Amino acid sequence: MNAATFVRSWPSVSAWGAGLILAALGAGAITGPNSGAASRGLGAGLVVLGVAALVWGGAVLALGRLVAPRATLVGVLGGLLTSTALVFVLPSHTSVIAVAAAALLLIVVGAAVAARVRRRGRAGEDPRAAQPISVLGLMVAASVIAVVVTPALGATQDAVLIGDDGTVPVVTHDH
Repeated sequence: MNAATFVRSWPSVSAWGAGLILAALGAGAITGPNSGAASRGLGAGLVVLGVAALVWGGAVLALGRLVAPRATLVGVLGGLLTSTALVFVLPSHTSVIAVAAAALLLIVVGAAVAARVRRRGRAGEDPRAAQPISVLGLMVAASVIAVVVTPALGATQDAVLIGDDGTVPVVTHDH
């Protein structure tokens, strides 16, 4: 297994992680207790971008190549700008940790796609991946993404639920 085969699965898995975080940030902005028109609009945009990232990641994995590279770069930039804007519009109920994690994952996707666009511009072609995606690479990527995404999703939930007194409600099942 060479380095290209090992790394080929990272953009799709990074897109899934970013998509989950963007959708969670968007859902929190739409349904949060202090949500206004601006945060709901940004939230709707984040949900759309999150779902698009999930679909894109699946298409990349299924086809074995980066699809719609220029549209993907627009989506990456849109995700970065929209999630950052949400921090300013709804600061007390937006997780900076989740926004940073999404940004990291979006940058991985953007870098991979930008490198492909640059190579394709020089070579004049977009070759399909000659080797199958590495299962080991996919497992390592999924593990790293899980370590980044899981805390970000938890932080997103906490940020949405945080009260005016700075506490997060705890659900217990005591009778």
